[in-house]
Amino acid sequence: MNKKHVILSGLIGVVIGGLVGFFSYSQVFARYDAVVTSCVMMNQAVDHQLLTTEQVKQLGVLTGKSLKLSHGTVLNKLSLSDSQVANASEGSVCSQFLVGVNQSN
Repeated sequence: MNKKHVILSGLIGVVIGGLVGFFSYSQVFARYDAVVTSCVMMNQAVDHQLLTTEQVKQLGVLTGKSLKLSHGTVLNKLSLSDSQVANASEGSVCSQFLVGVNQSN
């Protein structure tokens, strides 16, 4: 193999690797990032007494309605299945926020 083939093979590998990385991030890790970010924000708001635990679910509903209008892809990342909503912990701030987001649909 000459130098030209090695460089071409390397470039093809980089392009294919970049595409695989992009699609795997957008399908798996972007959801994780969205959920973790929203959970951290809700927990901090409750910990610093900016929100009560009762207000978190309502904020989730309002957030879901807003995301539905302007950021549907983010809303999709925060979606839960019906069984996940039914099994959500009443004592978890994060779970209740996500339940609220899903009830906005």
